[in-house]
Amino acid sequence: MQSFVEREISTCNMSVEIRQMGNMRLKDIAEKLNVSISTVSRALGKDTCEKVAPDLRAKIVEAARQANYVPHPAAQLMRKPRTQLLTVLMPLSTDSVISDYMNGILAGVITASRDLNMEVRVALLDSNNEDILAQVRHAAIGAGSIVLVGKLLSLRQLVKLEEVARPIVVMDACLPPNMNRAEVAVSTVGTNNRECFYELTLQLLKLGHRRMALINGPIHMYDAWERQQGYINALTEYRIPIDHQAIVEDSFTAEGGMRGWDLLKQRSVRPTAIMCGSDEIAFGVLQKLADEKIVCPKEISVVGFDDSRLAARISPSLTTVRQPTIEMGRAAVDSLAACLRNPLAGDTVEHRVCPGEIVNRQSVAPPPAGSDS
Repeated sequence: MQSFVEREISTCNMSVEIRQMGNMRLKDIAEKLNVSISTVSRALGKDTCEKVAPDLRAKIVEAARQANYVPHPAAQLMRKPRTQLLTVLMPLSTDSVISDYMNGILAGVITASRDLNMEVRVALLDSNNEDILAQVRHAAIGAGSIVLVGKLLSLRQLVKLEEVARPIVVMDACLPPNMNRAEVAVSTVGTNNRECFYELTLQLLKLGHRRMALINGPIHMYDAWERQQGYINALTEYRIPIDHQAIVEDSFTAEGGMRGWDLLKQRSVRPTAIMCGSDEIAFGVLQKLADEKIVCPKEISVVGFDDSRLAARISPSLTTVRQPTIEMGRAAVDSLAACLRNPLAGDTVEHRVCPGEIVNRQSVAPPPAGSDS
């Protein structure tokens, strides 16, 4: 017969073992059975288990039983989402609130959600917190789907988002540069940055410009990378040597455009045309040109990207690419709604591209005579 002390030790050891086994996560069960996390989540959910094939469901349930799997309280809440509630996650910053890009995306999400009788909730992300998965999980509690916008992610963070076990759409601006979307199981929505900037560069080349510069946003961002590739591809097609000193990287702001112009003057021959990675950059460049009594477009043409609210109001009005942000927001909702209507296709990943449009205004002209183009 066991003594009291022996019984207590035995009970303690058993409790430790159960606690250790109870720490098993959905991810561990998924890896053990070589299935997706979302499949495990559905198989263990009271309202979703019928959506998993009986044989596979039995294996998952048995694996969870053997491991004494106990869901995290937050996970239990997330397993009972309101499918009609959509959470938009965006960075906590002043720029996010005043950004034409963010406002356009939100407008598209809200109008599309209203048409589908869905509710929209906005949650803010701490840009200094690298644990994106924990933030998304917390913000998504109770929501049926998620749209992530404005937060630059690494490939590792994108892969981790699969563990959220919710339909999720990531806007292209969140992606790392030169990324192969096939590497992650997350749906995306964006615009054809590369093609639009390529066509805009070709338009200037056809006018006769040969000394062309690029003042771009941070090259570690997907949008900036894609736009630069479009610029390079067009110059290459015209057999124009790439002057890397004429490519400047700064922020997507008017201040970035001003700094970019100052650096460009130090590094390269004065261009006859300046491609800008955003309208804000172009506004900064136009301000510097005006300060230095350089006439646009007579002496230097300037183009932007976004077609922001001020693009048509400044002087000269800005030639730019209209980024279809409202359509992008609506496309994100449409993609999520399709998943919610057909839960069996919950693991389906799609990448939607909303085409941009060149808007010609007054900031572009042929190069000045005698400039050697």
